[in-house]
Amino acid sequence: MMPSRNFSLPAEMGSPDVRKIFRILGGGSVRFVGGCVRNAVLGEVIGDIDLATTHTPQYVTDRLSKNGIKTIPTGIQHGTVTAVIKGRSFEITTLRIDKKSDGRHAEVEFSEDWYADACRRDFTINALYADLDGKIYDPLGCGLRDLEKRRVSFVGNPDLRIREDYLRILRFFRFSLYYGLGKLDRKGYGACVLGARGLKNLSRERLSQEFFKILSHPDCPAVLEKMCEAKCLSAVFSKSFDPKSLKKLISCQNDEVDDVSVVARVFLVAGGGKASLANLSKCLILNKKQKQAFEDFSRVKFNTNRPDMARIRSWMVEDGLDFARARLDICFALGLVSRASYVTFVGGVLSEDVPEFPVRARDLMVLGYQGAALGNQLALLRKKWARSDYTKDKGSLLKTVIPI
Repeated sequence: MMPSRNFSLPAEMGSPDVRKIFRILGGGSVRFVGGCVRNAVLGEVIGDIDLATTHTPQYVTDRLSKNGIKTIPTGIQHGTVTAVIKGRSFEITTLRIDKKSDGRHAEVEFSEDWYADACRRDFTINALYADLDGKIYDPLGCGLRDLEKRRVSFVGNPDLRIREDYLRILRFFRFSLYYGLGKLDRKGYGACVLGARGLKNLSRERLSQEFFKILSHPDCPAVLEKMCEAKCLSAVFSKSFDPKSLKKLISCQNDEVDDVSVVARVFLVAGGGKASLANLSKCLILNKKQKQAFEDFSRVKFNTNRPDMARIRSWMVEDGLDFARARLDICFALGLVSRASYVTFVGGVLSEDVPEFPVRARDLMVLGYQGAALGNQLALLRKKWARSDYTKDKGSLLKTVIPI
């Protein structure tokens, strides 16, 4: 296979550790593949470095182990061995042909044919290979062209690719968002519509991973709207899903998406409420903090309680700054707060130090309070403190306490 182009190899791909793997396995029989090649060509950040090889998994394992490199059989049945050097992992996968697939799992046959390996991949922009000299190989003859045009196209027949693994539906939307500038290939989208029902057969772990990656992108509203129309993850999307509200929410969030802010996005997509959380749980998994955030948002009656300074301060004190900010962001997205008021609240209340309840249990214990009486008195004083808009100091609060 002749190279299609040369490029300047990024430092991460030409590191001594990577060169060691190439040297051990033989430079002509191992190449970079997929995401690292794609991102290197685009000049974007290199994430994981994956390698493809003509060698069998057993040969790869034996050669690396003999040269002091730790190996993990992460996907040995599919030809994948993970090499670990100085704490960094490199996945090395034998070229293969998918012999049989049920839309979730595949039976593979190992191969030495680079073209055949490229034909079984999901998108043309992921079917690119490169060597240590910076030579790029494009077995399909269209991967580089599609990458230059920012076009996310399935390899070969989109319907067939999807039937091999239904997760490729969500990957199509994600890659179109991240690498296709949000534009959806017409044939690819049509195949996703036809195959959407197959998503219900996939694990919630795999679905969650892809869905949250989509949600984390700042330009996700339009793509999520197309996913909703295609009935992809229909249990997640509310019938009243409004991409404009989601866009407003994203516009006021920080660039880095954490568990609380991403769940605020999920909350709008799902429509909020306990019923929405139940539907959501049918196909996605929320971690403990994400579930707590969704339940927190569900308790707030957004449509009946327009926030003011006092309410936002109470959110901040009782539930923390992150939750208070996320609730305010949702209020803005739903049109319950004007942009001017939003800016005032963020620059005013949310920029203040969080007030701290000044009374401690020991302050009441010296007055004779113990057990249930102590807990009840603390709760009563906390209510008085809240009614004062969290301004009363310890002395003022303790003056209202009758010693036992």
